[in-house]
Amino acid sequence: MKTLLVATDFSENANQAADYACKFAGQLGSNVQLIHASSIDTDSPLQVIWPIEDQDTIIGRNDALLETFSAKLQNSVATSSGPDGYIPSIRVRSAAGEVGDLIRETVQLEDIAMVILGLSGNGDLKRLIQGSCSRDSIDFAEYPLLLIPQNAKFVPVKKIAFATDLSISDMEIIQLLALLAARLNAELLIVHVIGDREDTQLTHHINEFMKELKSRVNYNQMYYENVYQSKLEDGLNWLADHGGTNIIAVVHRKHSSTSNILHNSHAQKMARHTNLPLIVIPEGYKGMLF
Repeated sequence: MKTLLVATDFSENANQAADYACKFAGQLGSNVQLIHASSIDTDSPLQVIWPIEDQDTIIGRNDALLETFSAKLQNSVATSSGPDGYIPSIRVRSAAGEVGDLIRETVQLEDIAMVILGLSGNGDLKRLIQGSCSRDSIDFAEYPLLLIPQNAKFVPVKKIAFATDLSISDMEIIQLLALLAARLNAELLIVHVIGDREDTQLTHHINEFMKELKSRVNYNQMYYENVYQSKLEDGLNWLADHGGTNIIAVVHRKHSSTSNILHNSHAQKMARHTNLPLIVIPEGYKGMLF
């Protein structure tokens, strides 16, 4: 069974994201790994208070906090899902070091479907986990991310919208999302945002894309739609407001100067203007979501 990996620094934003993640796991029938990393700068005066030999004590205290928090999360899931709902098991782990390192280590060791992080109120990727997760660590992530905006409230996922630039390479990602949507019994909406720039070949590109899509992805709740907005984030925000969408999904193209979702701050802008969670899947990802 795939597991959702949730990192928390015990801040309000991170804890809200953890609550969302556990309820999402309940809908998926998956379990949760809850982690916390304690990092102390070696040049910090805190080393005088917390010497290296006391790290085991710090980790033990954090484990106790995680256990208490996990019990609270399970109770929250049980209350919202009712007596017949699935209650995910929640494993906890704390360690000394950087949260990015702990995330990568856990992804390598465990059967992780995606990593879930809470966005700060201003949508700044540098503050995904209060001062602990840098933009670079997200930019080079080799695993799917689910970013939860501040104050996002969980509702059962019934529609996922995936933004495509009509690249044939998106087919593998769409296949993964179709499997996720099927597990949730949700619609999968494939969206192309059409900007102001005229493209005489657009109809041809759409037809070729749809032909390939129908031949490679068989999901009876999958639909295609053009959205007419000048910018990608405006189009996705329009979907959030008008399309009945619960989650938006995008591809992270690491080496593209024109369509790199995170590098061009589309995710940051969206986090400031929408309360919808955002799935970010690295281009070329070969794993399985579930």
